[in-house]
Amino acid sequence: MKKVWGMLTTLKKDERGVAALLAAAVIAGILGMTAMTVDVGKMALERARLKNACDAAALAAARELPSADAAERTAMEYLEYNGVSPEEASITVDTVGGRITVEARRRVSHSFGGVLGFESSEVSARSSAVFGAVSGMTGIVPFGIPDQQLEFGREYRLKSAPPDDYSPGNYGALALEFRGAASYENNMKYGYQGMINVGDWVLTEPGNMSGPTEEGVNYRLSRCSHYPKCTVDNYDPNCPMVMMVPVFDPDSLSSGRDQVKIVGFAAFLLKGVEGSGNQNVVSGYFLRIVPQDGLKFTIDPGQTDYGFTASRLVE
Repeated sequence: MKKVWGMLTTLKKDERGVAALLAAAVIAGILGMTAMTVDVGKMALERARLKNACDAAALAAARELPSADAAERTAMEYLEYNGVSPEEASITVDTVGGRITVEARRRVSHSFGGVLGFESSEVSARSSAVFGAVSGMTGIVPFGIPDQQLEFGREYRLKSAPPDDYSPGNYGALALEFRGAASYENNMKYGYQGMINVGDWVLTEPGNMSGPTEEGVNYRLSRCSHYPKCTVDNYDPNCPMVMMVPVFDPDSLSSGRDQVKIVGFAAFLLKGVEGSGNQNVVSGYFLRIVPQDGLKFTIDPGQTDYGFTASRLVE
């Protein structure tokens, strides 16, 4: 104890010794913090790379469901493309739930941590995606098509005319949020901005609505900026000619203004209006696509598939 006290007394008398001791302590602290910052940043960068790779792999692989083999192959292809080796990856497929989970682990060597006794650390990432039919969305048009087996590329009537009505006075037009011709035409041109979900009950818009129908359909046709115009064999999924249409249960429909139950969603490439006056009809070609850019939507692996499907990250 006397020796320690003697050393402190000597340092106290020698200010230069105290300054050197403090400087050494400060420099050591700065170097330690710098080392930690560099290594922590390196780990964060590797974790972000793994997460991006897992996200891309899960989204791409989910589109291959319910085929587990195809989903696993696709996931591994995307992982390797993004620099993740098979030894670093783990893939789990749930075909019943329409879900795939992709995990990746990597050991990262420290640049300075070895000075503190930490040679390396493990970083990991995990992503899960589901695949299913669209079960709710924005941007739909005010048409409704009865529930039926749909064939890709085939032409369907989206709005009918007498005597081919779905029930007395109903020809396929829907009242989305507000009734009347003005709301019907507006939703035809721009798509309904609210969310409609499977299970919702929606009012019909009875009557032929020929004027608003022609205005709305011709507006969409005129907004196709592609040359030549989009066709069922060559179209842009984001073109205004591509319309999202609710599928309804025909057993829920009776005469006059009524409510129909929405059971799904389908996409059609607009063909146009045929006929005039109370005899005009609207037709389109059935498509199999994913939701257009900018639309909000939900998916459900258990939802009936009407050709309108998507994958989505859930983790």
